[in-house]
Amino acid sequence: MEAFINALKERAGFFLLQMGEFKPFRVFFRSGEVVDTVKAYETFSETQIYDFLIKEVKLDLADSEITASAIVLTGQSDGYDVVVIEIFRNRRKKYQVVFPYTINNGTIIFGPDLNQSYQTDKDW
Repeated sequence: MEAFINALKERAGFFLLQMGEFKPFRVFFRSGEVVDTVKAYETFSETQIYDFLIKEVKLDLADSEITASAIVLTGQSDGYDVVVIEIFRNRRKKYQVVFPYTINNGTIIFGPDLNQSYQTDKDW
């Protein structure tokens, strides 16, 4: 799980530094490989994008070859700019980590998880 989270942080860092504007994206883990699925959502709000990505996650989890699916987005928490990573391993459990970040001289620096391994058994 840690390697998956680190790969997602690295991808988020790339988008924050190189793409100008960050848009939420979805990634899934199949047969030992991280498959990155970034799409252009220029005309949609963050809420519409998130709702669309949740629908895609549900489809991912119906595929027996996909062991995890994740959504990566940005926001604010406790006064920090943050990257939020939500990892879904089945249709009822969500694991969420929230990493504050700063950008200094073209380098992104992530702080420790603000969420400390939040997990829920509630439907999402």
